[in-house]
Amino acid sequence: MLLLSTRRPSVRAPAMQPTVDDTMNARYRLAGAIALVCALGALPTLAPAQAPWADRLKGTLPVVPPASEPATDEATPSVPVGVEHETLAAGLKEALAIGSQRAVEAASKTDGYLGNPAIRIPMPGLLDDASSMLRGIGLGRQVDAFEKSMNRAAEKAAPKAGGILADAVREMTIDDARSILVGSPDGATRFLRRRAGDRIADEFRPIIADSMQEQGVTAAFSELSEQAKQRLPALETADALDLPEYVTRKSVDGLFVLLAEEEKKIRADPAARTTDLLREVFGDSD
Repeated sequence: MLLLSTRRPSVRAPAMQPTVDDTMNARYRLAGAIALVCALGALPTLAPAQAPWADRLKGTLPVVPPASEPATDEATPSVPVGVEHETLAAGLKEALAIGSQRAVEAASKTDGYLGNPAIRIPMPGLLDDASSMLRGIGLGRQVDAFEKSMNRAAEKAAPKAGGILADAVREMTIDDARSILVGSPDGATRFLRRRAGDRIADEFRPIIADSMQEQGVTAAFSELSEQAKQRLPALETADALDLPEYVTRKSVDGLFVLLAEEEKKIRADPAARTTDLLREVFGDSD
């Protein structure tokens, strides 16, 4: 007896075809992912305060193709790299030349050190710590005379720094300039201190020693120390100091404080960019 099956054959549902909207959504998602990757790759890596100079510098560097792509000799449609690098170096040199001149002039004038609290040379060591007590025991006149003589010696030596700083600026290379432009806010001052600080101290030292001798600084120091030790025995070791070396070191320190202030102005204040070249390199405004 032949049995007939009552089960109906299963019929597979036809596959759903992607709609136009689905296709467009997929394309939008892909485009969005690509845009996100590109945007992340374009984010700046420099600190905000350094970005304006660094962007100018970055735009002058040659583009190196990936390793899988052969380098070509075709020139990019922009200002030649060498010219831009030279312009950056020239601009920085001009900024340093101007800043150095201003710093030296400020330090060299009467009261350049004495009248500027930022660089005024105080009495050394324990004497400075005890200055208020010394004034309180009737040695105010000696304290003032001693401080004045030290600062006058520094002011007399300061002009010697001009030529040394100018030489250091001229010796600066393009690589030096590039490192300074994208470096710390006082990068130029640090560079000049490394290159010229010791030479300036060597020039200052004999001038300061002679000036101190002429003005009786050493004698004033000895007198003040002796009177101070008689009234304040804790100052017994005050006369062990190499006074000319102390004044020389403080003089050099003060000069570079002034130079750092000038560098800060040129970096941050458009009004301090007094030449076309400075404005080209550092910008017309922030």
